[in-house]
Amino acid sequence: MVLASVGENLYPLATWVGVGIEVAMKIVVTGATGFLGREVVLSALRRGHQVIALGGTRLPTIEGARQALALDLTDEVKLEALILEEFPQAIINCAALATIDACTQNPSLADKINHLLPRQLAQLAFHLGGKVIHFSTDMVFDGEAGRYQHTDVPSPLHLYGKTKAAGEIEVLKYGREHAAVIRTTLINGNSPKGDRGLHERLFRDWVAGRPTSLFTDEIRQPVALSNLADVAVELCERSNLSGVYHWAGADALSRYQMGVRIAEHFGLDADKLIVASLRSTAPNLGTRPRDLSLQLHPLAGKLKTPVQAFDEQLGELRVPRGCEDWYEKETGRKVVRLIEKGIDY
Repeated sequence: MVLASVGENLYPLATWVGVGIEVAMKIVVTGATGFLGREVVLSALRRGHQVIALGGTRLPTIEGARQALALDLTDEVKLEALILEEFPQAIINCAALATIDACTQNPSLADKINHLLPRQLAQLAFHLGGKVIHFSTDMVFDGEAGRYQHTDVPSPLHLYGKTKAAGEIEVLKYGREHAAVIRTTLINGNSPKGDRGLHERLFRDWVAGRPTSLFTDEIRQPVALSNLADVAVELCERSNLSGVYHWAGADALSRYQMGVRIAEHFGLDADKLIVASLRSTAPNLGTRPRDLSLQLHPLAGKLKTPVQAFDEQLGELRVPRGCEDWYEKETGRKVVRLIEKGIDY
């Protein structure tokens, strides 16, 4: 194996990416038990990096990680001690209090996780001379205009968006040229328990006999889970890329369009399972942005990881766990599932 020197350590030589020779890094991933965080760990491992996976209250169970820890990320002293001891070349922050309701119900925790934690991680990364990648959200915008550019000024409607916007400022201020913020959107993919992905939430309704009411006038730009994770890891490898970026799929769609295309992809009767509705018919939508479509320039032109169309994303989806019997009755199609370590045993 060819080795390259980084500081006092030796790391396996990784791939040529067009701007220089990149080396395998030690990467800390926070929020590693979450939907996105787990996939970021797997992506980093696939690309040959060493990973320290940090969960919150739960221990990450990911084969191949150099270290997996359950750590209270609001404990600044313990977090600092760990980061300084490990001395990573990059930190990817996937930790978040990530829903409007959760932030409203616990504003103190929202401030700690979405605002103050990113600041500390950026400070530590800058101190170590390493990269920090921070995930933010399209919900920093109010949804009035749509087609938001990465240079547009945030105008959040709710505490979740406000704390995430504040976190962005901290990361860029303290991480400086070592920091990159990725604003992203609805995530489309398979979760270990079959309950986190866009299609998985729809399946839960359908299995329970509840047709899903979806807005025809609320726009989002869904992104594939694996694709988004690959972008974060590639940004770690690209020391020349910093600042705020947008990343999503290629297609801006209404929630109704997404639901119909998901049902049709799985051979299900969309007319039976999806009900079209308008935002004007639903109460209390004041904090839900209408159109959060994103412009992906300039990042889309700089990375090897491609932007994916919605049809490409659908090709990665599988029938959620626990829905197999219902699905086979509905379609007559047999579901074949491989046993997965860490999930089935």
